[in-house]
Amino acid sequence: MNRFAVLAEGFEHLNYPLGNCDSFEGQSLDFRKESYVLRKVDSESHAHQLVGSFDWLLEHAISPIGYVANKGKELFVVCKTSSQGNAKASELSAKDRASFSRAVIIRLAAIHTQGFGCGGIRADAVDFSGKEAKLSNPAALFALTDSDSLFYEAVATLRSLARNGFAKKSELEALSALYVSHSPVCRHAVAEHCGKKAKLYELLAEKAGRFSSYF
Repeated sequence: MNRFAVLAEGFEHLNYPLGNCDSFEGQSLDFRKESYVLRKVDSESHAHQLVGSFDWLLEHAISPIGYVANKGKELFVVCKTSSQGNAKASELSAKDRASFSRAVIIRLAAIHTQGFGCGGIRADAVDFSGKEAKLSNPAALFALTDSDSLFYEAVATLRSLARNGFAKKSELEALSALYVSHSPVCRHAVAEHCGKKAKLYELLAEKAGRFSSYF
């Protein structure tokens, strides 16, 4: 049994199902035709901050609507997911896999352009609505510092899409071009690493194709 749950207004009906289980990372919950997932956080202050979310967080990640502590005193934010939840490449058509990959790259570029990082987007950690991709863990977002590398986040994301079957290696160049062309921030991130060469997206795609140890 969980020790306690703190829920935002309008979600009090989740007190009963949450109170009758012992929560764990990635736990899914379906209740009243809505879907939720639990994501671990380090502290109650972090959980409280996420639940009182900012507009920028809600733009890029699924919505945290509360948090819960299990009997081992571990804390998890309770997040409302889309009806489809995490996508699996084997369950999507080629057209939908392409849409998924584009949506993930657009999301990463938007996150970077607004001055945030996420460590790269793992293909298995995305909530996909069919058109829009959001991080399935809002706690993954953080404000960028000088030590963070947007380039390697882009490489890691491209590599994850390929390794999980959403994008072919031959498609990485087009996805790289999509990232580079999104904003001056994204272009600078690649240029800073590769030098000021004309086809930066080719260098990003080449690196992603060879980069195998990040995930």
